[in-house]
Amino acid sequence: MTKIKGIVVCPQPRAADVGAEVLRRGGNAFDAAVATAFCQMVQDPFMCGIGGMGTLQFRDAKTGRQGMIDFHARAGAKVRADMWEADSKGKSEISGYALFEDHRAELGYTAIMTPGTVAGFAHFHAQFCTMDWADLLAPAIAMARGGVLVTPFFRDFLERKPQLGLPNGMQRVSKTPACAALYLNQSGQLHEVGDTLVHTEMARTLERIATQGAQDFYTGEIAGQIISDFAQNGAFITADDLRNYRVRESAPVISTYRGYKISSNPPPGSGAVLIAMLNILEQFDLGALPAGSAGHYDLVARAMAAAHHDRDETLGDPDFVSVPTESLMSKDRAATWAKRIRDGWLPGGRIGEPPSCTTHLSVWDAAGNCVSVTHTLGTGAGVVTPGLGFNWNNAMKLFDMRPGRANSIAPGKARTTGMVPTIVYKDDEPWMIVGAPGGSVIISAVLTTIINAIDFGMSAVEAVSFPRIHCEGGPIFCEARVQGDVVVALQGLGHEVRHSPISYDPTMSRAHAILLRDGKPTGGADPRGGGGVALAW
Repeated sequence: MTKIKGIVVCPQPRAADVGAEVLRRGGNAFDAAVATAFCQMVQDPFMCGIGGMGTLQFRDAKTGRQGMIDFHARAGAKVRADMWEADSKGKSEISGYALFEDHRAELGYTAIMTPGTVAGFAHFHAQFCTMDWADLLAPAIAMARGGVLVTPFFRDFLERKPQLGLPNGMQRVSKTPACAALYLNQSGQLHEVGDTLVHTEMARTLERIATQGAQDFYTGEIAGQIISDFAQNGAFITADDLRNYRVRESAPVISTYRGYKISSNPPPGSGAVLIAMLNILEQFDLGALPAGSAGHYDLVARAMAAAHHDRDETLGDPDFVSVPTESLMSKDRAATWAKRIRDGWLPGGRIGEPPSCTTHLSVWDAAGNCVSVTHTLGTGAGVVTPGLGFNWNNAMKLFDMRPGRANSIAPGKARTTGMVPTIVYKDDEPWMIVGAPGGSVIISAVLTTIINAIDFGMSAVEAVSFPRIHCEGGPIFCEARVQGDVVVALQGLGHEVRHSPISYDPTMSRAHAILLRDGKPTGGADPRGGGGVALAW
């Protein structure tokens, strides 16, 4: 029987193929992750890119070391905590994006924060990869130059009706002439599914990063082009911001759930929030309930809402504020919430709903190396620096516009994120590698994937595909496949429920998991949009 060398799972099938080929050529999981991630940036240029940010968890089988490499975007030197407070129109219903009449935190140069993606993957490569940096970027360069097909998910992302107060896809891609030139056809309309987009300028930029090294993006020729463009267009980022950008490396936050070890990312990521949800659910015999029943979804929704309540009050950048991480994910705190739930507590207050942005990548190799990495642009600022060919992030929209809060704006500060790249261990060996894209709903997608596998014994495919719910403290959002009588029962328990007409709703995030049972890897790629599982023999 042919032995499997490794497995790659991510939303972009052609990017997953590249990762599998790297494994086939003798690369390890870390090599495959870097090559795949850069291909994701070409295949899905509004979900992620070199103008973005991310967070990566690794497990090195040889040393047993596990850790986090965080490359979050950071606010530019020209920001002030109170600069937008007076003009703020509050937050969107979807993931709490900052609202302004002129979309200043969502579109344009003022939405951009100092990017970390290139630095993050270069830092990771220097520590763990066995293959040459330029060799790993070569497939992405070839893809950009040869062209990529417009997928249904890409088109849907730009066509989908936005929530109240946010710009639509046409406003996003036409924000700057350089962006419009890349993503609108000769008639000035969005490209159709199946059209080919050639990214010649992006290919040249990637080629320079490949040959000159990542630092060119921060201090070299590319940096010069960036800062010239930013200075002319009112961005908050300076040359010093780029030059002084640093990746953060730290230990993951760790807890247990029903005997499994849960390892996820520290603040300003939401690993502690995910663990808090699991700790609350551990207080209940969830597996005794029928999967998909009102009792199942009721408990999960309340646990989600409880942990989001604590997240909203405490989560921030630990470089700037004291985050009570241990308290947030303590078993005692979970027991307090469980008692309140048993006493009838219901979600209330801020409304939340899942967006579609960001991407994820899970990789495992036969040596036992693991990578779980989530990287993103936010939803893209609609800005492309002329000649460079890539989209910029719009990370500013997730700051709190009120001064004096844990997540308030400050120069050099990272804002909070729902990203939770996670590894689950059984008997100290990797059992599941999982993560998802999609704003705050990332946490819900990863949570439900974990409990589907542990509490209900589902396979990787079943765990990521099962009808999903999401709750941040307001309504419970349900896919169409959640049974009608279950929705009625949830309403009878006092919940406000919003029942989507879409069976596999892409706004519910796209979880991607590798599950290792008896040492045999299987992959689950979320069917809600795209999705690729690539094995290497």
